[in-house]
Amino acid sequence: MSQLLPLNQHSDSISEPRELATNDVYDSKKASSKSGGIIESRWMRWGAASMLLALLAGSMLLSHKTAEPLGSLNPALTGLQNGTDLLVRAYQIPDPSLTLSGQRSFSGTLQARYQSLLGFRVAGKIVERFVEVGQHVQKGQVLFRLDPTDFDLQLQVAQADLAAARSQLVQIEAEERRLADLIKTRSTSQSDHDLAVAARDTARSRLQAASNRETLAKNQRQYSELTTDQDGLVTQLMAEVGQVITPGQSVLQWVHGNELEAAVSIPESMQPSVHQSKAYVEFWSIPGVKVACKLREISPIADPISRTYDAKFTLIDPPVDLAIGMSANVVIERQEDQGFSIPMGAISQVASSPVVWRVGEQGRVESVTVEILKYGSQSATVRGDLRPGDLIVSAGVQRIDSQCRVRVWKDNQ
Repeated sequence: MSQLLPLNQHSDSISEPRELATNDVYDSKKASSKSGGIIESRWMRWGAASMLLALLAGSMLLSHKTAEPLGSLNPALTGLQNGTDLLVRAYQIPDPSLTLSGQRSFSGTLQARYQSLLGFRVAGKIVERFVEVGQHVQKGQVLFRLDPTDFDLQLQVAQADLAAARSQLVQIEAEERRLADLIKTRSTSQSDHDLAVAARDTARSRLQAASNRETLAKNQRQYSELTTDQDGLVTQLMAEVGQVITPGQSVLQWVHGNELEAAVSIPESMQPSVHQSKAYVEFWSIPGVKVACKLREISPIADPISRTYDAKFTLIDPPVDLAIGMSANVVIERQEDQGFSIPMGAISQVASSPVVWRVGEQGRVESVTVEILKYGSQSATVRGDLRPGDLIVSAGVQRIDSQCRVRVWKDNQ
């Protein structure tokens, strides 16, 4: 670096600054050239890094595409544009007659259609019992008998009253005939004859009342024996010898007739449609036996605890070895108008209407408008122009239109 000179040395002071200026210009050129080289080197490094990253990304993408086989693709969607082949999941609608998916079974018991409780029509003490549980009884057979002593006494009193009323009527009628003959000869007054006629009518009424009391006493005596009015089967005894019963108190349960039925409880969801459903009955103790049945009645009121409806199905041509009280399993078959259960992902929207895409020949698809009957957690029950065996797209419906071709990956293979 040059030294500073005094001011009075004009020649040197003038030349020296000129030399400094020349050196400064040279130094600035060197600095500028040095900075330009640094910038150029930085741009070169950035460009090289960018090219390296691009080459790395391309090689990774190429290796990924070549390494991933077709079978490992996501089966939901692989197409990028409509009009191309799409790999989609498909669901085949099963035949309800060949699967249990269209059936519901309910456990119950086998019972007779006609069963009732029997009791005496009069009060008394039971002195005899002639039947046991499980015994078949014939029409007119005596089941129980009450002590007949009081009924016999009442019958004797009624018969005595009847005899007295009959004798009294004979006497009064004879008196009325004599007065009728006397009044013709004016030997008696009209008022006496009228009194005789009134006494005769009263005696006739008393005789009729006495006759009715005798008939009632006979009936009471007859009611002391409990009999059946048709053939049946004793299923329960509720009274024993020595017990004093009141009129109408149940002493025996029995069933009659040949009709058998299965009693089950139906859930609320099936209550409206069970009338049109076909059903049959299976028995745990008789494997392989299926008996056709039909709904006879269903309660209009739900059970307050279980919230189910009691239903009774009458058996059609049941086998002879069935016993009352057996465990019965009623299987209700699904009707076609109840729709098909399909995956929730198969439902799409076209023009604000729910549709499903049916797969046809050569991978063509067509939209089928459906009506949604019921939603489930993972499936929905729909009704429409669908048939058992149809293939419908169950995943990937958002990328499908009528111009698509699809390759099928079945859900239920």
